[in-house]
Amino acid sequence: MKKEMLSVFVIGAFMLTIMSSAFAATMVTEGLQIILTQQNPYPVEPGQVVDIEISLQNNGYAEAQNIILEINPNNPFTLLPGQEKTKSFSRIAARDHVTATYKLLVAQDAISDNYELDFKYYQPGSTDVQSTDKVSIQVQGKPKLVLDGIVTDPDEIQPGDTVVIKARVKNLGTGSASLTEANLFSNTTYILPVFSGGMYYMGEINPGQTAEATFTMSIDNSAEYKNYPSMLTLSYKDESGEDQATNFYVGMPVRGSPVIEILNAKVESADFKVDLENIGTANAKALKISLVQGGQVKDSQIASELRPSKQKTLRFRGFEYGNAIINISYLDESNKFFSNEIPVSIAQSAYSEEQAGNGGLSPLVPILIVVVVLESYYVWRLRKKSGSK
Repeated sequence: MKKEMLSVFVIGAFMLTIMSSAFAATMVTEGLQIILTQQNPYPVEPGQVVDIEISLQNNGYAEAQNIILEINPNNPFTLLPGQEKTKSFSRIAARDHVTATYKLLVAQDAISDNYELDFKYYQPGSTDVQSTDKVSIQVQGKPKLVLDGIVTDPDEIQPGDTVVIKARVKNLGTGSASLTEANLFSNTTYILPVFSGGMYYMGEINPGQTAEATFTMSIDNSAEYKNYPSMLTLSYKDESGEDQATNFYVGMPVRGSPVIEILNAKVESADFKVDLENIGTANAKALKISLVQGGQVKDSQIASELRPSKQKTLRFRGFEYGNAIINISYLDESNKFFSNEIPVSIAQSAYSEEQAGNGGLSPLVPILIVVVVLESYYVWRLRKKSGSK
């Protein structure tokens, strides 16, 4: 009987010791609290590493001894290699605190939000008696809009054209761009939007998404062959609601083709006078004009440049009456070669009135009329001019 009572007493004492230890451990950890004291960067972007510092505070009036602090990161956080998951503190004085720091990697696909980071703390040998706490880490992506390409219709922009311009914009950032507006502006009177064709609403552009803005611009007839500087501005709100703007400098290439034709040709004194005009939309360079009769070049003239809508007068010698060909060759601004042969006829058409008044003909000083270009070529010129308006 005495043995049985002794056994009961021993078991009861053992259970009481365990309960006392558990109670004591609970009392120790109940006075502890975790507070986030630093997050760098704040907020952190997806794909970045964040440094955090936490404070383990002892809010009780008794010293806490042999405390183990354990971090339990979950998605989207990963503890970097080399970082300790558990940290030990031999003592935390009453109403005092200790600090711990961690480096965490944020998942690349994390969406913007406040994420809870779990901790627990306990005493050695008392893992079944532990307290848990959480801190909040702010993750927020940043949009990064880039110009992914521009296409135009027509492909080659010429003076007088109405052009549809499509700009592809891609978000390479980690956050969304909302209420996105695109504006295309050229600081020249030669390129103007058609109505509201210089503005386009794109809306929300999420990370990795590509969107397109469409503009309609008018090119003045007097625009020159060159790249006109323009600016594409993207205005949007980031995920914190702040207004942002990104500018892209865009060169708008205006191209065209020179077209040289003969306006007038006649014999004047001893010269064969030819008036040329560039009725095209681009400069003509390195012009060479030759008068050919019977397969032989009678005379040639050169000109360095003839701009659109400009005229030039050339004079030839050594000509003969009859049929002839005027050969015109030149280059455009991109050094593309052009060549054209225009048939003409040089005929003696009248007597000199002065010689007739003296009782004779004037065979040495005839007044010649040159019939320039076939009628079909003249009709083509009229159509070309009307088409360029």
